[in-house]
Amino acid sequence: MADIMQILADDHANMSALIDLLEREIDRLDAEGHADVDMIAAVAEYLLEYPDRFHHPAEDLILARLDERGAAPADAAHRLAEEHERIGRMARDLNEAAHAVASEQPIRRDAFVACVRDYIAALRRHMQMEDSLFFPLARRSLDAEDRAALAARIPELDDPLFGTATRERYRRLGAALLER
Repeated sequence: MADIMQILADDHANMSALIDLLEREIDRLDAEGHADVDMIAAVAEYLLEYPDRFHHPAEDLILARLDERGAAPADAAHRLAEEHERIGRMARDLNEAAHAVASEQPIRRDAFVACVRDYIAALRRHMQMEDSLFFPLARRSLDAEDRAALAARIPELDDPLFGTATRERYRRLGAALLER
């Protein structure tokens, strides 16, 4: 069975690659007035779907175990839950805006660019906080038995982009990532 901490670290690496791709496309849109809006919409859809269905619930399990052990600061669970909710709201806004642009609905380009840039900055800050504070605390505080027990509790989910059965919606996105 895979280590839950390695799964989450891999998720962060994958999301970072997607954010880089998203940033390149939004830079093109901002500078040149055009970009691959279907690619932007696919990234937005993935970043809305996968973290809320798999990544954040796995982190919540770890935080609950840390709390049981008295290893987490008292307000850590509350702060992380708030962060996940805020990132989720921003992902929903990004997804709606990206699909509006992709379907040629009227939306101001500067507003769309700002929405994407705000999301990118927020997600990078969030992952940096987890990578520098939350994950090291979990690695120090949870032994192999804890981590295996937690990994057994996370839902069985084949990542729709990075998993074994990439969904058709994400095939082009996967190819773009491989080109990097």
